[in-house]
Amino acid sequence: MENKPSLWEKLAFAVGDGGCNFVWTTIGSFLTLYYTDSVGISAAVIGTIMLLTRLLDGVTDLGMGALIDRTRTRWGKARPWVLWSAVPMGLGLVLLFNVPASLGSSGKIAYAAITYTLMAAVIYTACNLSYNTLLSLTAPNPKDRVLMSSLRFFCTMGVVLIINYNTMNLVERFGWNGMAFAFGVIAVVLLLITFFFTKERSIAGISGKSEKKIPVGQSFRLLFKNKYFIFVTLIFVINYTALGVNNGLRIFYARDVLGNAGLMGTLTLCFILPKMIGNLLYPQITRIMGKWKSLVLGYILEMAGVAVMALTPSSLGTAVAGLVLLGIGGIPHTAGLFALVADVIDYGEWKTGVRIDGLTNSATSFGMKVGAGLGSAIVGWGLAWGNYNGRLAAQTAETVSAIKILFTAVPFVLFSAGLIIIMFTNIDKIYPQISRDLAAGRSEAGQ
Repeated sequence: MENKPSLWEKLAFAVGDGGCNFVWTTIGSFLTLYYTDSVGISAAVIGTIMLLTRLLDGVTDLGMGALIDRTRTRWGKARPWVLWSAVPMGLGLVLLFNVPASLGSSGKIAYAAITYTLMAAVIYTACNLSYNTLLSLTAPNPKDRVLMSSLRFFCTMGVVLIINYNTMNLVERFGWNGMAFAFGVIAVVLLLITFFFTKERSIAGISGKSEKKIPVGQSFRLLFKNKYFIFVTLIFVINYTALGVNNGLRIFYARDVLGNAGLMGTLTLCFILPKMIGNLLYPQITRIMGKWKSLVLGYILEMAGVAVMALTPSSLGTAVAGLVLLGIGGIPHTAGLFALVADVIDYGEWKTGVRIDGLTNSATSFGMKVGAGLGSAIVGWGLAWGNYNGRLAAQTAETVSAIKILFTAVPFVLFSAGLIIIMFTNIDKIYPQISRDLAAGRSEAGQ
């Protein structure tokens, strides 16, 4: 069987994350605004709903990871879940942005809680976790994984730009439900491209051994023997909490701090364009300094970026400079982190003699969604703390100050924590031995 994916297959894999982000970025960047300003739900209630859903998400992530590990079909074990979840992803997005106006206040809150939980804890979990698992299954070679991760995030960043530049214009012309329908259809198409034009090569990874069927309880015990799994999970939580705060507050920052909601596209471009360019160059960057050093440097640059914005937060020039630094620092925290997860799967196989793709990839999905949920909760609670009122034409000075603090101080603290944790996650120095041993059918466990 051919072990090297073609360029077309790498591109087909990459567009799948674009499909996920037509759903996820729309939710993360605009759902809070929709709930507060259009539906009339308080920011504090929204933050609580999102946080509680993410805690439930942690359970469904691990369960879905175990289910993927036990799936056996002619399409493989992860690909079929991309297919089965594609249409529900589109429908779920439409439901989220269609809270019935006829409902009372309690009814609207209940509708928001049910649809958000269904979307985040069930549908998106099935889709995104299976998609993330595909990376290690379609590309046994670490260099291919880095390239595919880079292409994936180039595509993702392009989708983020499209969403941030066009969402409010679509809302003005077609309403929130029309916007959600358009993005939902595109998401389904992109996910189906990933399903039809990728293939799983090896469920055993580098070693070439057939995968062992083991009980769920044993899978969890083996998983937590992988120290890098724990570190990477924490890093994903931290990074996506910071990203959730940035994405969720950017429209409020543009409109209420800088005074022009139309600047959101410009701010997003400053943040995303360096990532788009950098992700194409990231394979070369890793050849020069490795994944671990690039991740360390990324945190330092991100901390510098939010520090610059904190100096004069009402200045567009300062915001642009800070977001550019944030974007550059975020390059290794997109492609690099997902490639690192595939390496962590190999480490787990080398350490225990058993390969656990789905559950290990739950670190990615769990960290992304719990982090995004925490970020959304911080946005909601922070706006409530600043007495945000979605019905006002202009926010009070107290609210504007709260937005400034949330947009700068919170990410700085998170990036500092991430820098500390990444110091304990240097898998680069032992990966050559891992790769050699697995290729020879050896493991540290002697199996």
